[in-house]
Amino acid sequence: MNIAICGCGWLGLPLAKALYKKGHNVYGTKRNEREANALSAYGIHGVPMQLPLTEDVQVSSLATMLASDVMVINIAAGRNSIDKEQHYQNVLSLSNAAYQSGCQRIIFISTTSVYDGRKGRVAEDDDVMPLTDSALTHVKIENSLRTQWGDQLTIVRLSGLIGEDRHPVKFLAGRNALKGGSNPVNLIHLEDCVAAIVRLVGIKDSMPVLHLASDFHPTRSKYYTQMAKQLSLPLPEFLPDDESSTAKVIDAAKTLTNLGYVLKHRDLCCLNR
Repeated sequence: MNIAICGCGWLGLPLAKALYKKGHNVYGTKRNEREANALSAYGIHGVPMQLPLTEDVQVSSLATMLASDVMVINIAAGRNSIDKEQHYQNVLSLSNAAYQSGCQRIIFISTTSVYDGRKGRVAEDDDVMPLTDSALTHVKIENSLRTQWGDQLTIVRLSGLIGEDRHPVKFLAGRNALKGGSNPVNLIHLEDCVAAIVRLVGIKDSMPVLHLASDFHPTRSKYYTQMAKQLSLPLPEFLPDDESSTAKVIDAAKTLTNLGYVLKHRDLCCLNR
């Protein structure tokens, strides 16, 4: 298949590499031409792309990329609230261009933060309850894409991403008076994300909404203390709070069954020192 990975960053690049190894013809986007051209070293057709798209840029290799059999939209929003509406317009312009160019299917990489207002176990068919500007923007994008693409859209909501070079404990190490120590962690390893999405690409009749999260949900206090010890980092200190926390727990059981996938990093402890 012709597959476009829009956003070849920390998740998108290893995903593009994995799909290429599976024999697919892979296009990958970067913001500038130099970085796009560098993707050829991995067998990926690099496409420089700046959003929002306008009619005059939908030409040449960009038009071919937009007409892919599957497009994975994996584009991060800006960090401040001023950027959120622009992020919505950017993704919408890409979606519109792909739709007009004849793309067959969209996979939108979203976030489980859309459930931040919910308590307890959250399954794939539960209603969203966004609280932050970022989560609200993701829900807005999801709804617009669903209206446009219908059953041709699969939404993949990711829990917090970790990998050998990326882990939130590095930002928590040595900090004091941290809140939410009894809340469960909701994380997923990069390798499992890539493998699951590769499987998803090969499934025509997927669930409309997927979760990617480990089924390992220790408390934040226990987990981050353990990870700090493993990495020889200063221990984080959490405030005492109610051990009967009812914060959200992301349940990905239906997704994993649908994909026929078994997590490789369910204990979330595979880290480099």
